[in-house]
Amino acid sequence: MVDLGYTIKGDKVKFIYKGFAEKEVQVVGNFMGWSENDPIWKMQYNPDNYNWELEMSISQIKSGITGDFYEFTFLVDGEWIDADKTAPNLNFCPGYGYRYLLKI
Repeated sequence: MVDLGYTIKGDKVKFIYKGFAEKEVQVVGNFMGWSENDPIWKMQYNPDNYNWELEMSISQIKSGITGDFYEFTFLVDGEWIDADKTAPNLNFCPGYGYRYLLKI
């Protein structure tokens, strides 16, 4: 299965970080100002599939930025993690690394 960093079902986006040894994982993206301190973007660990997950409404994501360009990555234990380089939905930002692109 290809790692997209998210799934879409209906009017919800589920962000997914694959990992199990981390203490804290958060979504950071242009739709929320790349803030590292916004508690609504903190992910919850799902022991059933060893993933960190966060489900948000599409309208909440779209309310944070005008346009159709939604870019994000994960903040894992205080460190920004590049997107999976095999993902088909990548954007490379010089000086910042690989980020996932979300099209909704």
